[in-house]
Amino acid sequence: MRNKAFLIAAVLMMLPVGLRAQWRVGVIEGAVYNIHSQDVHYMTDFSLNGAFGLNSGISGQYSFNKWLGVRADLIFAQRNYKLSRTDLSEIKYNYLNNYLLLPVMASFSFGGDNFPLRGFANLGYYGGLWLTSHRFGTEYNGMSEKTYEFAGPVAFNQEKDNRLDTGLVGGVGMELRCNKHLGVQIEARCYYSLTSQVKDYMKVKDYRYDTTIGLQAGVYYIF
Repeated sequence: MRNKAFLIAAVLMMLPVGLRAQWRVGVIEGAVYNIHSQDVHYMTDFSLNGAFGLNSGISGQYSFNKWLGVRADLIFAQRNYKLSRTDLSEIKYNYLNNYLLLPVMASFSFGGDNFPLRGFANLGYYGGLWLTSHRFGTEYNGMSEKTYEFAGPVAFNQEKDNRLDTGLVGGVGMELRCNKHLGVQIEARCYYSLTSQVKDYMKVKDYRYDTTIGLQAGVYYIF
């Protein structure tokens, strides 16, 4: 009985150390390329093109063991795109959209235990908030037959715009363990939106989605 009590006490004393060793926090910086999808309906000369942007944020992970963990990031990401017309080359719109994304993922790690370089894969679900929208470009005035430039913020329409975003997220990458407490990662990641930017408020559907592909680097402190 005394030996059993001693064993339980020893396990309880070692438990905080074991838990502490499985946590990590870090910062993320990278670039993204956003692909915007929407139905242009009868406007057959309208062309949609992707655009580059930036992303940055903070990250935290709890690892159950060497190969499985739960990871959550808080990411500021730009989801930009371009709109132009083939019949009127003077008309060009550039949309700059800022989002706050919260991906929650299962993180799978693989590789040799005694080798400092390991691979990993992240897979999960994300929620997000559309923060701001801005556009600039050139427009054509048919009355004056002149082209003019414009730039300014886009005001959100409560009836039309859906500022809440949800979707799937996945990524693959490599991590280099510099020492016991420092890890450096590089990851290719994809955010696949399942929520339209436009609410279902008209008889004619106007669904709009984003697929955002990124390459990011991260630095982690491992407790």
